[in-house]
Amino acid sequence: MDWDYFDSKGTRKAAVVGIGGGGDVLGTIPTRNSLRRNKFEVLIGSVVWERFVVDPKPGPRSLDELDNVEEFLSETVCLAGSRTRIKGGVVPQACRLSAKLDEKVLLLDLTKGAKGLARGIHKMVDKLGISFIVGIDVGGDVLATGKEEGLKSPLCDSLTLAALVNSGVRSIVGVVGLGCDGELKLQELEARLSEIASMGGLLGALGMTRDDVKLMEFLSEGLNTEASRMTIMAAKGVRGDVPIREGTRTAYVSIFSSITFFLDAQILYEVSELAKAVANSESIDEANESMHSLGIETELDFERAVERLGVTSYRDYVLKTKR
Repeated sequence: MDWDYFDSKGTRKAAVVGIGGGGDVLGTIPTRNSLRRNKFEVLIGSVVWERFVVDPKPGPRSLDELDNVEEFLSETVCLAGSRTRIKGGVVPQACRLSAKLDEKVLLLDLTKGAKGLARGIHKMVDKLGISFIVGIDVGGDVLATGKEEGLKSPLCDSLTLAALVNSGVRSIVGVVGLGCDGELKLQELEARLSEIASMGGLLGALGMTRDDVKLMEFLSEGLNTEASRMTIMAAKGVRGDVPIREGTRTAYVSIFSSITFFLDAQILYEVSELAKAVANSESIDEANESMHSLGIETELDFERAVERLGVTSYRDYVLKTKR
């Protein structure tokens, strides 16, 4: 990747954030390392939305629900550190990486919808002098059309994509770990990438180096992220179906799962009916209702169902809903 091309401000500062959930922060590492090799100052981070097995409260968390924030950069973006916690004690995955890397991280608040996050990103970038943002999605849900049978978590990615594009900040989307979340099929992901490439939206691709793998293995210890961890497996030659979510789902892993494909965020947004549907939302519930208007159930619906049923595992959820 020619990172210099995107440094329109000449600051040599970039942000790389996981856009599909807290665990996606691990997937930022190859891009972070590539930027650092090119002498960029880089902040990594993620949205504040952990899976229910990490944080039992349904949905994303607001910045108001955090303790020990390092610095509030806007109403929806903050700098966090190793001591930052969600009230009650849950540690965001990005803060676990903060402790191991000894670096501050960015946390993004989705509770104020795509519009609130877009405003916050714009203010954050101005405050820190960042030239561009790379949003990393592990698995590929950000590519979804909404018609895929296996799609289970479209809300987080779509909302963050809409916010990035409408923030006015130069934005790139990186998709790594194709299919590693067990949702979209590899053929669906390949078709979507080819469609975007035909529109001039493919900016480049990046493989994982041995140093990336070594660092990611170290950082993954203590993290609760399956899809991001499978990118490491892919880089080490694992190939085939791998059970995830306590065996309730499988994901296909291959060497292609170790590659990050970089896309023009604006072009991706133009072909994403899901991102456009939530673009004017001012709250997470409003964004969720926009998905419902398209006939799509979301990860927020799933987490609320989990809470109603009183289950604490994927396996228990499947057992209860099959009765």
